[in-house]
Amino acid sequence: MTRTSITEVKCEKCKTVYEAEVIDHVDLSEDREIIKLLKTGKANRVQCSKCKKVMYLNRSIVVNFDPESCIVLFDPKARTNAQKEALKEDYHNVITFNEILQEVGEETEFTVLSNLGKFKDLLDAYMKAHS
Repeated sequence: MTRTSITEVKCEKCKTVYEAEVIDHVDLSEDREIIKLLKTGKANRVQCSKCKKVMYLNRSIVVNFDPESCIVLFDPKARTNAQKEALKEDYHNVITFNEILQEVGEETEFTVLSNLGKFKDLLDAYMKAHS
């Protein structure tokens, strides 16, 4: 299942601000069709409503590698260890919210990746194991 949200985007070309649907979360066990877009970094494609300029948003996507019990946060902007640790701390804060989330969180590997090559390698390994 792919979960989306609406975000405001400012066109790089004509500076028009418009709303676009973007991907926030993907469960690979339910939606394998999106893997190709994830591997190329083009999952969040938007198009300006005025000038038709196509852009690929550089934003984070949570990917659930079920049944491996692995969650990957792919965030091209999380380049430093401090940024990655802050995201891991946010995840920890969420899973410690209640007992059920904590139990699931303890059984799930959580990784933050910013390198598209490493992310692609994980996706390829997943496809090889589950195709």
